[in-house]
Amino acid sequence: MQVIIFTDLDGSLLNHEDYSFAAARPSIERIKRAGIPLIITTSKSRLEVELLQRDMGIREPFIVENGGGIFFPYGYRDFMIENGEWDGDYTLIRIGTTYSTIRNFLKKVGARFEIRGFGDLTAEEISELTSLAPDRAEMAKAREFTEPFLLKRPDGIGCLSALAAEKELKVTRGGRFHHLIGREQDKGVAVRMVIDIFKINSGEELTTIGIGDSENDLPMLEQVDIPVLIPRPGKGYLDIQLPGVIRAKEPGARGWNDVIQMLLNEQSEITTKES
Repeated sequence: MQVIIFTDLDGSLLNHEDYSFAAARPSIERIKRAGIPLIITTSKSRLEVELLQRDMGIREPFIVENGGGIFFPYGYRDFMIENGEWDGDYTLIRIGTTYSTIRNFLKKVGARFEIRGFGDLTAEEISELTSLAPDRAEMAKAREFTEPFLLKRPDGIGCLSALAAEKELKVTRGGRFHHLIGREQDKGVAVRMVIDIFKINSGEELTTIGIGDSENDLPMLEQVDIPVLIPRPGKGYLDIQLPGVIRAKEPGARGWNDVIQMLLNEQSEITTKES
């Protein structure tokens, strides 16, 4: 049986306050030894994920910008991937709209709703808002499919969402920012595609695990066999009900590590009994 892990980053695998995954290192090393695909599923940009994968020592498929694009390392496991296009070192499956389309929309409505997107902010301003180092804040600005933004008038979210829908866009909420994304995209759509690619190419029975903490993670959690919720510091758990949901006991990397160790132990026991 092939286990696949899909994980959000900020507030889940990465601590909310310092972006560290150090407390999850034991589980990450175990995952690597077992050859389990660890598929980052995030609102972050491609550049941010590439750097994080290098830090972790992994090279696996990843999903960026709330399902805007799926990147498979070129030649990954000799998989045949339909509807993919060559993009440097990757086979890319595009789901989201173009960044220019989103920016054009924001230019028309931004002043009305007092919106400031990443395209309006300097790397220094993003660094102050997120506590990211300036070079990492610059990577966060390298958007391809979506736009994180600040909304000064939260009461306008309903009207903004209606206007976005007219342009085949939608608004979703992450841990720190709202995000303007393509209407047909979310993390769940991308996760479903990745699962189907693994099923077609591996021929194995799959057990899928999804880990997240925010509203924009819900579509991902709905697609996996084992959904895991990480508590948010000072806020607790996202208020959702999912069959079989597991709630980690601690926030961030420590809670992530503990729940993955538990789940891998359970999968190991199932495999031992079956053999």
